[in-house]
Formats: sequence, C-alpha cells, structure tokens
Amino acid sequence: MITPAKRKALLASGTLNPHPEAVRSELFHTDFFDPYDFAQVKYEMLRAHSVDEDGVAEVCRQFGLSRESFYQIQQAFQELGFSSFLPRKRGRKGPVKLKGEVLEFVLAQKKENPAIDPGNLAALIQERYGIAIHRTTVLRGLKKKLRSPRKELARSIRRARRSHAGDL
Repeated sequence: MITPAKRKALLASGTLNPHPEAVRSELFHTDFFDPYDFAQVKYEMLRAHSVDEDGVAEVCRQFGLSRESFYQIQQAFQELGFSSFLPRKRGRKGPVKLKGEVLEFVLAQKKENPAIDPGNLAALIQERYGIAIHRTTVLRGLKKKLRSPRKELARSIRRARRSHAGDL
C-alpha cells in the first residue's frame, strides 16, 4: 500500500497514477511494484510488450491504459528514453516577440505591400523561418516599431515626470 509521504512525492512530481485500480498486472501485487507510480507502470507496460512479447491489447488490459496511450508512450520512449516517463510542461516555453531579422523581414514586407494583413505576414514568417506566430503578435510588433518618434519622446517624458513626482 502507498504511504502518505510517497503519495505526496508522486503528486508533487506529477507521476501519481490517476487510476491505480485499473492496473491488473501480477507484477503489481508485490511490494516492489507500485500501481500509484505512473512512470513505473508505463515502463513495465513497455517491457511486458517488448521483452515478454505480450500482445498490445493484453498489455493495455493488464496495465489499465488504452491502445492509443500505449502507442504514444512507446513513441515517446523511443524518441526521449526514460525521461519520457516524467511529465513535462506542454506548449510554448516563453513569450514570442518579433525581434531582429524576423522583425526586419516583416517591416520590409509591410513597406513593399502596405495593405498586407498581419495574418498573411504570420504565414510568410512560418514559410520563411519556420516559426509559428500568431497574427496579433505580428500586429503588436508592427505597432511598437512603427510608432512615431514624437509619441515615443512624449511617452518617455511622461514616464520621467511620474518617477520624479514625489521628489522635492
């Protein structure tokens, strides 16, 4: 049986099996194997298929996962190894901003064709640089770069006044 400390550790690491009751494999009836440890369940499922040569449907039944999950876990393991058993954050790893060469490319395209919309510019960026970027990001980058120098000067003066407002 799982201890409260181990449950807390598995939960904190993101490896707590959401359905430990679905694991029916005989291996998990011993003290060594833990059906609450999802990384261990995944590994043993792949091992049962590739080493013990159990069929995919049987392995999925024993370990309480779908066939689709099995194939996803198998592919991730082939690509990433053991680290694929650990959870990782999904999605983008930070904000996307138009900078450098990409921004210069967008400005050149906009100069060439002033009527081009940000969605088409995003498609051109995807085609040329392989970067998936949303049209609103393109629009923000253009707005920031195309602001008039007078407005930027006035904005910086206002900021300076605000920062020194309490000084006498």
